[in-house]
Amino acid sequence: MYRWKYDRVAGFYDLLERPLNGFFNPLRKRAVSFARGRTLEIGVGTGKTLPYYPSGVELYAVDGSEKMLEMAKKRAKELGINVNFRVAEAESLPFPDNYFDTVVSSFVFCTVPNPERAMAEIKRLLKPGGVAIFLEHTKSDSKLVDYLFLLPMKLILKPLLDDDPLRETHGLVGEYFEVEKEEGHYGGVVRLIVARNRKS
Repeated sequence: MYRWKYDRVAGFYDLLERPLNGFFNPLRKRAVSFARGRTLEIGVGTGKTLPYYPSGVELYAVDGSEKMLEMAKKRAKELGINVNFRVAEAESLPFPDNYFDTVVSSFVFCTVPNPERAMAEIKRLLKPGGVAIFLEHTKSDSKLVDYLFLLPMKLILKPLLDDDPLRETHGLVGEYFEVEKEEGHYGGVVRLIVARNRKS
């Protein structure tokens, strides 16, 4: 369902989000600064994180929307960086087990239809000791903020983009990975989580 919605808005998606870039781009830069080695970004969208990856990262990127991925490819070309792009869903990623050193998710789990399955896929793909990085919209630390800000946002974004800003992705991460760092920003409306894959 969400794919055609994102295909529909891909051409002007960056324009819609432009007022938020001053808040989110520094967090995107901080999030991907933790990436090392062979790295996968799921839900790359129009490629807003691409300018911030450290040099030396072998970067792969997937998105369920072909139109959004076209925008990301254009951005990568303009930046002069090599990215292996593929159309794929977060719940079914076309890579072998233990393939990546790092997996990045930036403002994705508020939209993923089956977040538990997507989290299990990330765990499958990560090498033992690999790092999962999440920069996500989440339920805040304040019931008042949730009620006055996030709930109205959900009423707009859910039908438009299947986006649910009230999800508790930060709790879900802890069920699959060992959380090493969690930062709440803007009252927990956005969280940056760095977690380790402790496979036996």
